[in-house]
Amino acid sequence: VEACREALRTGQRVSTQRGPQASPSERKVRWGICGAGDICNDFCLALAHCGSDVASCAARDLGRAQKFAEDFNIAKAYGSYEELAADPDVTVVYVGTIHTMHKAHATMFLEAGKHVLCEKPVGMNATEVEGMIGLARDKGLFFMEGMWTRCFPVIRKCREVLRSGELGAVRQVSGDFGFVGPEDANNRLRLLSSGGGGLLDIGVYLVGHAVLAYGTAQPQVAAVGRLSQGGVDENAVVGLKYPSGSAALTYGIDGHYANEAKIICEKGYIAFGCPQHSPTNARVIRAISRTETTTQVVEEPLPVYPYHQGHCGGRRACFPNSEGFVYEVREVERCLAAGLKECPEYTWEESLAV
Repeated sequence: VEACREALRTGQRVSTQRGPQASPSERKVRWGICGAGDICNDFCLALAHCGSDVASCAARDLGRAQKFAEDFNIAKAYGSYEELAADPDVTVVYVGTIHTMHKAHATMFLEAGKHVLCEKPVGMNATEVEGMIGLARDKGLFFMEGMWTRCFPVIRKCREVLRSGELGAVRQVSGDFGFVGPEDANNRLRLLSSGGGGLLDIGVYLVGHAVLAYGTAQPQVAAVGRLSQGGVDENAVVGLKYPSGSAALTYGIDGHYANEAKIICEKGYIAFGCPQHSPTNARVIRAISRTETTTQVVEEPLPVYPYHQGHCGGRRACFPNSEGFVYEVREVERCLAAGLKECPEYTWEESLAV
């Protein structure tokens, strides 16, 4: 992602080469929620669906945290994130604050001995990510970037197909992701100081597909696109060149995109349906000859929430397919129960690669 941003800025091709303490893992999983915005809303709906134990939540505004706690039946609400870090009942924290604060908040919770699930992008650059991973490793704590896509059953099943080798080598990854973003110049997506632009918000999903397909080998990167007057990337086409293939990725916050993706291999391809970052269906196409193929449909419907006024204060999901956070919750809780420090579905190495 850093290389994509540099390529957009300069227009040039960029190369991307480059004793634990006791953790709370043996205790019951008790969540703390860092933030009270839309993404935390959707994550807590998933926690409620899973029957997970949420000990406390925090926001910069105490009143907002208290309302959040009331709706989600959370026992404690704090008006500062430092109070959340000091809560002895919390074993794992979900960080759902603005991109630019992820490093500071995740670092604070790791230093306090909490496991951390940090919403993507986990950091603003590789140096930040390396620092958080190094700290988690030193502390013997679980740490994961919230690339929830990898926890979706459809993605996991298709990854098994890729790993089996039956489709042969990957030759190309293509995909697009975009929507018409807010016009308000003060919205975080429009502010460079808030980590705005399309790449960090949605482009990372497409880069994640490339890493899913090719692994963590570092590609050559080229990109063309348009920057806003405020300096954020409104759209771009990103080209990645790997030793065995390539990727062509298109994203934007300025139009209606198909939101689909394909992984093309020697003996077939995998097509993820819309929305490709949280798919409920995919097609695995196997080639018999140049003109003959077979099609396997991989489907998994989303969990169904009991939306009504008595459920979580009548709150509803803010983002498409957010019911899929259930898969991420279950995976993190499984990892913690097993004493794992990183999630095998999305490893530290993969976070660094993206």
